[in-house]
Parts: sequence; C-alpha cells; structure tokens
Amino acid sequence: MSDETHGQMRGNERAQAEVSGFAHDSAVPGQPGPRTQQPVMSGKERSFPEELSDRQVAALPYLATAPTKQEGARMADVNVSTLRRWQHDPVFRNELRRVREEAASLAFAELNGLALKSMSALADLLEDDNPRVRTQAIRIALNIGARNVEAAKNRRRINQLEKALTLLKNLK
Repeated sequence: MSDETHGQMRGNERAQAEVSGFAHDSAVPGQPGPRTQQPVMSGKERSFPEELSDRQVAALPYLATAPTKQEGARMADVNVSTLRRWQHDPVFRNELRRVREEAASLAFAELNGLALKSMSALADLLEDDNPRVRTQAIRIALNIGARNVEAAKNRRRINQLEKALTLLKNLK
C-alpha cells in the first residue's frame, strides 16, 4: 500500500473518530471492526498547529492516552524512533502536552461523575431493609465524611502556609 493511500485511510479514520467519538484501532488499517477503542479527547472541533503533519495529528490521541511511549507508538502505527524524533520538535511536544492535559481533565470529570453516582448508590444503601447493609453503608459514609473534614482542614492549612510564604517573600 502506498504512503499516500495509507495516509488517506488514516485521515478517514480520524474523520470517523471525530464523528463517532472514538478512534478505532482496527486489525487491518482502514477496515471496520475496532479491536480497541481510544476516546477522542474532545467532541468539539479542534485546530492543531499548521507545523504538524496529518500523521502527527492522527497519532496524538494514541500517544497521549497510552501507558508507555512504546505502546502509544504501536497504537498510532508509528515507529518508536519516529516518535523520538517528533518529541525533539517543540511544537509537537507542546501539542502532546496539551492533548494529555485535556485527556486528564476529561478523566477527572469522569471520576467526579462516578463519585457522584457512587454517593447516590450509597445513599440508597442507607435505606436498605437489611440492617447489616445499612450499618456498612453508615460506616462508609462516616469514613468519607471524616476524610472530607480532614481534607478541608489540610486545604486551610496549605492556604495559610502559602499566604505566610508570600508575606516572607515580599519582606526580602
């Protein structure tokens, strides 16, 4: 397969990813039937620096979400040595950092949503007919409450220390 055809197929996959919300890693490039799915960073239309090639742009979501550089390169169908070369480019490095930050932000939002859902389920368990289930739910809720109180105290202490540090820096 020519590089041009392969590039067009990757471009089609990227367009499909933007429409469906997922980037597909198929067994045969350009073929349907995803083997794994990587979430696309955002549903909104994004613009990437003009200095990046289509191949670099297509690789960013894989590289940003993979646990290792080698795995990201494999998923993006990029040689590891090519990835190393790309990482010497400050434009690519900055864009990869931005995409990683966006992915982390989305993951954090997802975790917050799961925490809210978990709290709702815990609240339901507090009303369960089984006294053992209610007792365990009470223990969990009290533990969470105590941790939240301690976290709030720690935040206040950190804020006080930061203010004191700022005052000390201004005195010098």
